[in-house]
Amino acid sequence: MRLWIPLLVAIVYWSRAEAERLTPSQDGGIQWDPSNRDPKSHRGTISFNSTLSPREGVIFHPDGAPGTLQCHYPTLDPDLWEPCNTKDNRACWLRMKKPDKRGKHYGYDIHTDYETIAPVGISRHYTLDVSHKLIYPDGHPKKAVLFNGTYPGPQIEACWGDELVITIINSLPDMGTAIHWHGIRQLYTNDMDGVPVTQCPIARGKSLVYKFRVLQYGTTWYHSHYSLQYSDGLCGPMVIYGPASGNYDEEIGEGALLMSDWVRNGAFYEFDQQAKPVIRPVRADTIVLNGKAGMNTLSKGGEVDSYQVVKVEQGKKYRARVVNGAALAAFVFSVDGHDISVIGNDLVAIEPYKTEFVVVAVGQRYDIIIQAKSTSSSSFWIRTRPADACNHFKSGDFNATSSPLDVRTGILTYTTPTLPTTESTIKNNTCFDTTELNFVPILPWNVSTKSINPLPLSTFYNAHQNFSDHNLGHAGEYAHWLLRLDPEIEKETGRKMHAPFWIDFGKPTLLNLTEAERDRNYNVVHYPYRKDAEGGFIHMVIDSGLLPGTDYKDMNGTYIPNDPHPIHWHGSDIALLASSPHPFDPLTSPQQWNFVNPPRRDTVTVPSGGYIAVAFKPDNPGVWLVHCHISWHASAGLALQMIIQDESEGNIYDVLGGGAVGRVRDGCKQWNEGLEGVVGKDDSGI
Repeated sequence: MRLWIPLLVAIVYWSRAEAERLTPSQDGGIQWDPSNRDPKSHRGTISFNSTLSPREGVIFHPDGAPGTLQCHYPTLDPDLWEPCNTKDNRACWLRMKKPDKRGKHYGYDIHTDYETIAPVGISRHYTLDVSHKLIYPDGHPKKAVLFNGTYPGPQIEACWGDELVITIINSLPDMGTAIHWHGIRQLYTNDMDGVPVTQCPIARGKSLVYKFRVLQYGTTWYHSHYSLQYSDGLCGPMVIYGPASGNYDEEIGEGALLMSDWVRNGAFYEFDQQAKPVIRPVRADTIVLNGKAGMNTLSKGGEVDSYQVVKVEQGKKYRARVVNGAALAAFVFSVDGHDISVIGNDLVAIEPYKTEFVVVAVGQRYDIIIQAKSTSSSSFWIRTRPADACNHFKSGDFNATSSPLDVRTGILTYTTPTLPTTESTIKNNTCFDTTELNFVPILPWNVSTKSINPLPLSTFYNAHQNFSDHNLGHAGEYAHWLLRLDPEIEKETGRKMHAPFWIDFGKPTLLNLTEAERDRNYNVVHYPYRKDAEGGFIHMVIDSGLLPGTDYKDMNGTYIPNDPHPIHWHGSDIALLASSPHPFDPLTSPQQWNFVNPPRRDTVTVPSGGYIAVAFKPDNPGVWLVHCHISWHASAGLALQMIIQDESEGNIYDVLGGGAVGRVRDGCKQWNEGLEGVVGKDDSGI
């Protein structure tokens, strides 16, 4: 029985216990009917069955949102509750109609602790078919891997507190797949994370149903976590409607804006070529925004339909959702002639602040507000410029003196769209966005200054990329990234982590916990489980410099890139205690760390030659990846995995339940009978 777990929802509708408490020791809440699905539509039908209340509940369309989606909260009595999210009060979501004695309305809003409390939504069913298709984003043909034949894939939408039930069908004839729901916490549903450490890939001709609660709200995306697949097009946006920290009139009608660097050849081919004849970075061909390359489109760069068009009306404020789904490039996103207000990053609502641009690393997302107030022109360029030192293109790298591709990929228009004549005023295109350190989360974390774990054991170094190391276990002969501990720590503790990450598709860590901890290619770090009520944080340092004492003169035949690394955490947000362009100093650096409501997100860039210090709550038992989100680096092994559990209350198998573990085993049986031994594997697998 899965302890998956939400829920103490009182039937006393005027009680504060209407809030759903999240705990790994209770069943209840939503029930679902997986068979109630329309096979003709990727959106599927929406079904809800509840033992809690026969009433219809509160139903509404999110104010200002495009489309026809209806939020539905069946456990709330519509005579007592109402939606309250309006253009003048985006901070509110649901509230009781009658105020208390102090004149306040109890409800769910921007200040609700969504880590422990969530409204009870409904089950929303989607079906996504994974297949090959020939597409032409920049006018050049490419055999892509797509969801439902589109790039990007369909926008998945839900309301705060819903359960998503998503069926993935693998129609690929020659490889598996696994789909990750980027940034979704997956509280007590580690088996639904969609990575090869928690499941075997979905075999060809087979399907897998992912079921999980969305306890956060904001903007994210979903993508393949099977080797390099998402770099060939297998990704799409995800929107979870909920409260916001800034007011706006409506959302742009075009959906989320997904930026990417595009490779015309297959990503697997490009990866294979990176070490021939010498190790070099993989280089993209062009820039796309929602699958359109703008001025870089072959023979159509001067046509409006080559651009992503965003239509606005003068005097209105518009919410836009910006996602970086690239393989490597960070982007400086801006709109000519318009300032923007940032209200959220990586599913974390923040205090609004104004800026001309945002620097978006691979995997990061921003929720922004654009004020449509122009009187000088009818159309403006949307620019997605690759950030200096965070890009590699075949036509050359972007830097202070070089701009080898046109960065005009979209048009913001007040009338019938025409090609704009506007100019950019952005002067700062650096990859290291120092404003990140000023992000102030609405829901605060005050981090304990004393870590649960000994800090030296959680200090990792991104060492060199090496093609000639013959002591790499089973990882094969290709260009490897090494994520390493200090040699002195390895010597003193007997812990070794100096191999690139490499996973056996047929043996996910979730089914082989003990064996995985002994296999140095699995790069396992073990942390104790702690309930949130007990407090406590894990502190972790990742230093992008070489190992202490390394002499560059000794690095013959190796590639020493200067790329910053966008590091992504699965299973938890992290608090960014520090980010520095200088190497980590264990004696002086911690004195500068911020423990009082530091910036919080799930993807953070490690500056080139510098370090980051982060903290997270080990309150979600499971096997969780931590990896560089540059596709080429992840495939080359720049990753580790954390096993978070306690043998008593936080035991992973007890939390997931036998049914969940059995489904993982069934999937592995299908994989081993179907594609194991047929599909070649020459990278990390993630």
